[in-house]
Amino acid sequence: MKSMTEGKLSEDEIALYDRQIRLWGMAAQANMRSAKVLLINLGAIGSEIAKSIVLSGIGHLTILDAHKVTEEDLGSQFFIGSKDVGQWKIDAAKERVQDLNSRVELKFDKQFFQEKDEKFFQHFDLVVATEMKADDAVKLNELTRKLNIPLYVAGSNGLFAYIFIDLIEFISEDEKLQSIRPTVVGPISNNRSIIEITTRKDEEDGKKTYERIKIKNCYTSLKEVLKGATLNEKLTRRQLKRVTSILPLTLSLLQHELKQKSKTINVEQMKMDAAVWCKQLGIPTSVLTDEYTQQFIKQRGIEFAPVAAIIGGAVAQDVINILGKRLSPLSNFIVFDGITLDMPLFEF
Repeated sequence: MKSMTEGKLSEDEIALYDRQIRLWGMAAQANMRSAKVLLINLGAIGSEIAKSIVLSGIGHLTILDAHKVTEEDLGSQFFIGSKDVGQWKIDAAKERVQDLNSRVELKFDKQFFQEKDEKFFQHFDLVVATEMKADDAVKLNELTRKLNIPLYVAGSNGLFAYIFIDLIEFISEDEKLQSIRPTVVGPISNNRSIIEITTRKDEEDGKKTYERIKIKNCYTSLKEVLKGATLNEKLTRRQLKRVTSILPLTLSLLQHELKQKSKTINVEQMKMDAAVWCKQLGIPTSVLTDEYTQQFIKQRGIEFAPVAAIIGGAVAQDVINILGKRLSPLSNFIVFDGITLDMPLFEF
């Protein structure tokens, strides 16, 4: 990630963000205050993300959206009302967004991201994209990787949703109480490695020792995930049994969009594609059911407010974390099942 200047906070800012500063410290809040974030599309998930990061005290937020408000938007977004139908979405929402926190520098842009050149993206420390088809998300990811900018992509299909994270390479620091068996430097998984460990004694109890663990997190691009993602030798038998059909169905739909196939897809074709994914992932095809597949197709592209709140909140929380606290981030693919309320995290 690009380096961010840790400027001093004013007394007013310290008072305003007092609870957050108590949670993650002055330096972290200052880092957030100087961060520049681009949010692409202000739909249901985008609105949740905008709300959370504006309230958190982010320094600069640019919202890029070239859509107009429709009747369908009214049931899933809280920045707009019935009188806004037909208006540009960001024109209808910008005053309400600004009212959340007048200290945040907000910019609103009524263009599609495809109309922006590389120079436009160079100004940002992080990009969040919502309501984006897989082919566009892959193109955006290729650009963010070229510019070394972290990227979050989130989307929903009614009761089901996903989050993709690509921080490229991120160094996180965690602290924990040292156990009988001290932590050692070395790989944790295929994409994560402990690179440094320091210790400190508890100031009040000298018998307690804390470990400060520095972890190197390496990420995979969305294109690579949709080409070769697998869970072979990554999950225990118990974990494999908990994998639902939402994972292969989500990957199937994204791959369908990436290949720019027809907009329509039937149940049989989806089940066939998902079965191929099951084989590649190393999970039993028995996880696929007609009921789930039918619901998934029927709800394709639909935004549901409660699901958007969960997904938007998860994305915003991790964005705030990596911009401020530098604790271990999410890695790197999450699916949400609104029927079982499961939200497993998979590392590809």
